[in-house]
Amino acid sequence: MTRLFQAMVAIDWAISPDWLPLLSAIAQRNVAAPEVVAAQDWQKRDYDLMAGPTAQRLPGAHRAYAIDGVAVIPITGPIFPRANMMTEVSGATSLTTLQNDFRAALNNPEIGAIMPVIDSPGGVVQGVSSTYDLISVGAKRKPTVAHVAGLGCSAAYWLASAANEITLERTAMVGSIGVVAMLRKQVEPDADGMIAVEVVSSNAPDKRPDPQSEDGVKSILARIDEIEGHFVNDVARGRSTTTAKVKSDFGAGGDLIGARAVAAGMADRVQSQEATLSALRRTVANQRKLASLKQ
Repeated sequence: MTRLFQAMVAIDWAISPDWLPLLSAIAQRNVAAPEVVAAQDWQKRDYDLMAGPTAQRLPGAHRAYAIDGVAVIPITGPIFPRANMMTEVSGATSLTTLQNDFRAALNNPEIGAIMPVIDSPGGVVQGVSSTYDLISVGAKRKPTVAHVAGLGCSAAYWLASAANEITLERTAMVGSIGVVAMLRKQVEPDADGMIAVEVVSSNAPDKRPDPQSEDGVKSILARIDEIEGHFVNDVARGRSTTTAKVKSDFGAGGDLIGARAVAAGMADRVQSQEATLSALRRTVANQRKLASLKQ
């Protein structure tokens, strides 16, 4: 997992703050193959229970399932651009898998509505904006309601805001809008008594910004603030509001729970997952009745 940890500190994150230390600890563990297999079995059982006895696996999808013409797409755990050891061990979400499942739902003529079910603290920034665009464009073709079952934070909320509507449980949390850079700097010798020293070429001072210097912090902030700007703009566009309101009312980097999130404009209704699914099933049933009348 050392290589995974090295990759983690080289990228920017849109994730709830408590999760980065946890992911770092997992990434630095030596996970054995039997543990991976056991985790995969556990995840499959969990998704089967989430789907319920009447659901069917959506053709061409990895995680999504279909219930009466509604495609339910789980977005659980930390979010990564691609499948990796972390997605296999911790039940995380791969954006490539999510994109595949969303396209499978869009292209399936038997699917009339889409319901992402979210319980995620967020994750890596890379790939989130393009996935947001996919969901946003798809929501114009088929009604899409994101339901937050537990956490819908940071990158997960970024994705949820692309849907036509957001519903959430009474105790569900949404927000944590912002971007963080996870950096490391060697300050003590390693186990061999050696200190790694990097010398950066003269015309590339920002290639290795020092997080403990004023200039280094400015360089890092410029990068993550630019990413945050795209995050805020997308949320404002998806929620049909202004960037000023997102910055002032949508938690200022913190989370809002249930009814408070609805009052702030971050979500549309507090209701159960079953109620959201039932409403979408009725929408699909009405679509089919109208189509039959036109024949």
